[in-house]
Amino acid sequence: MSNDYRLKTGREYSGARLEKLLEQKGRCALCRQPIANGEAVYDHDHKTGHCRAVLHRGCNAQLGHIENNMPRNKLTNIAKLTAFLSSIPEYISRDWTDQPLHPTHRSEEEKRLRRNAKARKARAAKKESEE
Repeated sequence: MSNDYRLKTGREYSGARLEKLLEQKGRCALCRQPIANGEAVYDHDHKTGHCRAVLHRGCNAQLGHIENNMPRNKLTNIAKLTAFLSSIPEYISRDWTDQPLHPTHRSEEEKRLRRNAKARKARAAKKESEE
């Protein structure tokens, strides 16, 4: 059975979002954390148009990146997507300190020195243009 009911107005949409958020006990359907005012978005399937659940704005954006890039990243079915996603926590929390540094990586101190040098150069250019 298909539900083709369309939320027609902003007020109707806001009411439906709030109702869904209450149904979810004020928590994001993905990360399960409480959603603060202004952070709640009513996620929808871009293929079918059907509303799914209320998510944090950031969770919704991340989900969009994943869904939109599945074909490009060869995540062609739910099994591949599940394997990929379930591997992420262990992968990013692993200790990689025995590996070489990436050529473009800069330490916080190097970044600070670059920012300061750039600011000095900009001040000098501004001073020169004022003379």
